[in-house]
Amino acid sequence: MKRFLMNTAAVAATLGMLSVPAFAAGEPTVREVNVTAQVTNLDESAKEYYPNIAHDILEKITEEMPLTTDNKGYVVNVEIQNMSLNGDKVLPASKEFNQLEGVMSIVGEGSNAGAQSYPIRVVAQSADVAAPEGFIAVTPSDTDFYTALITGFAKAVAEHEPEVLPSSVSK
Repeated sequence: MKRFLMNTAAVAATLGMLSVPAFAAGEPTVREVNVTAQVTNLDESAKEYYPNIAHDILEKITEEMPLTTDNKGYVVNVEIQNMSLNGDKVLPASKEFNQLEGVMSIVGEGSNAGAQSYPIRVVAQSADVAAPEGFIAVTPSDTDFYTALITGFAKAVAEHEPEVLPSSVSK
């Protein structure tokens, strides 16, 4: 729970680095996932408490969205932009946070389509509390907010996986 990758270099997932479960809904369309955590936008306590969060999110994304070996596959870039406790970016000594925000973009190399971007905003809270507008609610156990947020964030990213591989464009 005390992991949070805070560097500006992307963490790239390749099939050789991670084992990938079978894809139930069809063939995988993403060949690479990169996750970064914006150092400038995260509070110092967040960097200290969770130095491996980008890696943890990367692992969960590739569990939810297996990768393809097809070179035509999409590249998904995810940028973690904010961790907060009810909107407050300064995390308390208890290391609690319940909101995780970022942006994902999907790039189809070899196609003439531009990148698609989606905001990803997840809040962990009990089921009887309404989620803030624009957030996807996940209900964690009392002691598992970190895992719930990482898993919820990864599932939200996987929901935007393209259904088909990009078509090649001849010039």
